[in-house]
Amino acid sequence: MNKFLGTAIVTAAVVALDLGTKVLAEAQLTEVIDVLPFLRLELTHNPALAFGLPMPQLVIVLLSIAVLGWLGWLLQTKTVASWQTVVTFGLVLGGAIGNLWERAMHGEVTDFISFLMIPNFNLADAALTIGVLFLIYYQRRIFLSAFFA
Repeated sequence: MNKFLGTAIVTAAVVALDLGTKVLAEAQLTEVIDVLPFLRLELTHNPALAFGLPMPQLVIVLLSIAVLGWLGWLLQTKTVASWQTVVTFGLVLGGAIGNLWERAMHGEVTDFISFLMIPNFNLADAALTIGVLFLIYYQRRIFLSAFFA
């Protein structure tokens, strides 16, 4: 599999789904919708970092750019393109781009998923979280070598 094309496809899909669901949430979520006892849709806006952690906008943008640069470096230096690598990088890149885009356009991100006791989040947050977990699990050596090489 061409790792660049595969990663671009996954990234584009995540960005499109994320931004599309945020537009729908803004337009349609006028009240809280209980989906399941532990899952509901509730529109909120988050000027902070993921899960509401307070941090200045400039630091958030710089951290996001650093993560994107690091992933770009990993993608260029690794020659093996397993489906796990493509999906992992696509999830992280798509999540980062989706939230960066909205933060650049509006100064905050739209969150609308409320799950258990976790602060509200969106699809970009979910993609980033899942992607980082995949990165740690599937790419342990790459992840560790990037920090401890």
